[in-house]
Amino acid sequence: FFFPTHAGTRPLLALLKMSRRRLAVALLACVVGSVVARNIVPPSPPVPPEPVPNPGKPTPYFSWDTIPLAYHGANKSAMYDDAAVAQLARYQMVTIEKWYTPCAAGSTGTPACDVEAKMFTTFRAIKKANPNVTTLMYLNSMFDFSFYNLHGELLKHAAAGYPSFLRDKNGKLATLCNDGNVYCNITTFDHSQPFVRNLWWETLKNATLYGGVDGVFADHGQNMLKPPDAPKLCNGKGASRECYEFDPEFAKIFNAGHQWILNYTQDQLAKTTGGPVIDGPFAAWHRPACDFQGLRDAVAAGQNGTGPFVLEASAGGCTAGSDMSCLAAFLCAAEKYTYLSCFQSQREGRPELPTFYDAYSKPLGEPTGPAVEGPKGVWTRRFNNAKGTTVAQYDDNLKKGTVHFAGDPPPPPPPP
Repeated sequence: FFFPTHAGTRPLLALLKMSRRRLAVALLACVVGSVVARNIVPPSPPVPPEPVPNPGKPTPYFSWDTIPLAYHGANKSAMYDDAAVAQLARYQMVTIEKWYTPCAAGSTGTPACDVEAKMFTTFRAIKKANPNVTTLMYLNSMFDFSFYNLHGELLKHAAAGYPSFLRDKNGKLATLCNDGNVYCNITTFDHSQPFVRNLWWETLKNATLYGGVDGVFADHGQNMLKPPDAPKLCNGKGASRECYEFDPEFAKIFNAGHQWILNYTQDQLAKTTGGPVIDGPFAAWHRPACDFQGLRDAVAAGQNGTGPFVLEASAGGCTAGSDMSCLAAFLCAAEKYTYLSCFQSQREGRPELPTFYDAYSKPLGEPTGPAVEGPKGVWTRRFNNAKGTTVAQYDDNLKKGTVHFAGDPPPPPPPP
């Protein structure tokens, strides 16, 4: 053995005094240490996580002072400028979509894009303008989009021998198109692997610590490998639709891992930022903004514990401010943590954020109670504020409604 002269003679003397067996153990330890240092380890078998059956509940920012609004989208052509940030700071909850800026909007994005960092820059600016806004980063709970820095970390682990991406029962890598074939050849997180689950969570945890992030839009949170006896995973549209099949026992572990990241993340956020996991245990999107009975049913399920209670009423939400009947339906059905939400992104040639209607700035106030029916099918709800009382009335028979905001001139009488 050769020892550098600057190491002195003590290591050599200690080595000479070792028994052969002890010497062999020491050398083996050096070899193992070298392998671990290079992150080259044998693949681990799938391991189910400890369940998180009762995660803490989210408490995102919510106020009745004005109509509770949420926004979900991203500018595909550029970072949001100061004017856009000023508008985003007027919403109570804001989600930035995955395709933020050109490097994430195309189909060939790489981890060098680091779309997370771009989101963080904008979230911090929003928080500076209005610290109350609840901010959510888009981080799909199944698809591992290539323009995230997280994808680059998983590539490193995969190169070092860690099974990072989902493979079917024949060992084939699962690569799919997402909804509408906007992106294709997307890998899927292998949630049967503890380190993959932890990397996903650590990405979000770091976002809350350094990126001005409160919660996550964990898209595809309800997607599992199913049915139980012949589990598969499918996605894509038309000729690009593809399916992969899995062993039932593996599917159980994978599904448990997927559910774990949703529940564990929500539990941790409840203890820190209060942010929600959209598509997780307590928060959902794509609820009807203008369908009084449909939204009322969804809200009731959240109130009685049989469904999510943080709701983005996004179906029809972008133009609701120009439709008093829609606003009346929403206000008569909404409860705390129900947001009138707009899902709309920007692109080159259409860089403007959605219209921020005058009605959104008018005084609302705490409701005096739930909407009251009378006569049959006609619902009325009152909201008290410093300027007086705002009254929303919705006729579910005619699907028509009115909203009279406190301080506005009285509405004209109905035509004879």
